[in-house]
Parts: sequence; C-alpha cells; structure tokens
Amino acid sequence: MRIMEQEKQKTTDGGNVEGVDQTEVACESCKLFGFLRFFEGIGVESSPQFLSRQRVVAKGERLFVSDQPFHGIYAVKEGSFKSHLNVDQQGEQIYGFYIPGELLGLDAIRVGVYGYQATALENSRVCLLPFEQLDALGPNLASFQEQVIRILVDQLRHDQRQTLLVGRKSAEERLGAFLLNLAERYARHGFGGDGFRLPMLQNDIANYLGLSMETVSRTLRAFREQELVNIQGRRVRLLNPTCLRSITQYCADAQPGG
Repeated sequence: MRIMEQEKQKTTDGGNVEGVDQTEVACESCKLFGFLRFFEGIGVESSPQFLSRQRVVAKGERLFVSDQPFHGIYAVKEGSFKSHLNVDQQGEQIYGFYIPGELLGLDAIRVGVYGYQATALENSRVCLLPFEQLDALGPNLASFQEQVIRILVDQLRHDQRQTLLVGRKSAEERLGAFLLNLAERYARHGFGGDGFRLPMLQNDIANYLGLSMETVSRTLRAFREQELVNIQGRRVRLLNPTCLRSITQYCADAQPGG
C-alpha cells in the first residue's frame, strides 16, 4: 500500500482548505454496500471472495478497457477515475469522473462487455464485486438482481443529469454546475459539505465539458475573483453555493446517482 501512503502525503502538503483531506470512503457510504447484504448468508469459505477483493491501481493505470468481457463491478474505495474512449481523429473523449463511493462498470451487466475504458486519475484503490460465482447467492439471487436494476435506474438518471450539465450554453453555467455536482456527490458519500478535492486536471475538465483549457482557467479565475470559490491546488471550497446555483440554475439531485 506504499503508493497510497505516498499519495496521501502529497494531498496534505500545501494549501489549506479545510475538510477536504479525507480520501477514503466509509463502507456504509459506498454504493457497493447495498449489495453486500445479499452475501451475508453464503458460506464462510465463499464470503471473503466477494467482500475482500481490493486492488491498488496506480495513477494512469487502466482498470478495464472498452469491449473487454464483463467480469464484475468495481467500487472506488479511494482515489478517482475517468471513463473515456479514443475517438477517431478526435483523440480522447472523456465521458465521466468517478470519486470514492461510486461504481464503475455497472452498465456492462446488460451487454456483457465494458463500454469504455476506466483510468486512474491518481493512485487509487478499488473493491471488486465479481460475477463469475453468483450462483453462490442461491435464493438471494433474485433480490440481488432487483438491487442491480434499482442502481441501474439511478445510474441512468445520473447520466441524464450529466448530459444536461455538458449541454449548458455558457462556460460559467457548465463549470459552475460541474463544481456543484461534484460537491453534491462528495457529500452523498460522506465527505462533508462544500469542500472537496478536484482530482482531475483542467484539461480533463475542459475535455469533459466541451470547453478549451484556457476557458476553464479563465472561468475559475473569475469565480475566485467573485468570491464564489476558493481553490488552493486541488482543494476546492464553494464559498457561495447559493449564488453559484443561481448563475447555473442548478437543482440538487434528490435521488442517489453517480
């Protein structure tokens, strides 16, 4: 786990925006937690296979790639990931970011292969819920499938919100809604209020939002000058989320997504 310890040290050096040093999600705040109750009744020998599969993923390492056969759902325990594809003649296209407590690969259940590649934005740690031994669930399998459907519906709702976010007209609307959405997701997974880490680079944000990196930089600078946000390194605190919501017409998600 040495790379994780080194990364934690990096995140505590420099800058001082309170409340954003926590990097590991508690199990009960993770979306994978909803699945674990289905495994409580299986044999002692099988339980560790489902509940203890963790993997350290180094920065820049791919967790899975597009069209790779589906083998399980990953939950981000610590760190962060981006989902992306290489589009012909357009280079990389980023489709989303995943923070601690969120699930990767869930949509592959329907088609049997992963639809994108997932790459670690920083040294990270994931938990795997493998699918090759689901027969061990026995009578719990039907309830497990119902839970999968519920989370897939939540994921679809979240994806629709992300599409609306990227489709906003101005850079201020897109970037402001992006920051509000991140704060909302971090809070949902137990990371506190309006302070959070921004694990992705500005060029990744620009790619995702369909903006130039210069526009992202200029807009963040304007937000700081208007005292809407405080940014120190990769630490962000929303100083006036009410005003930011007014600018972006952003509505908080009442349903669990992301």
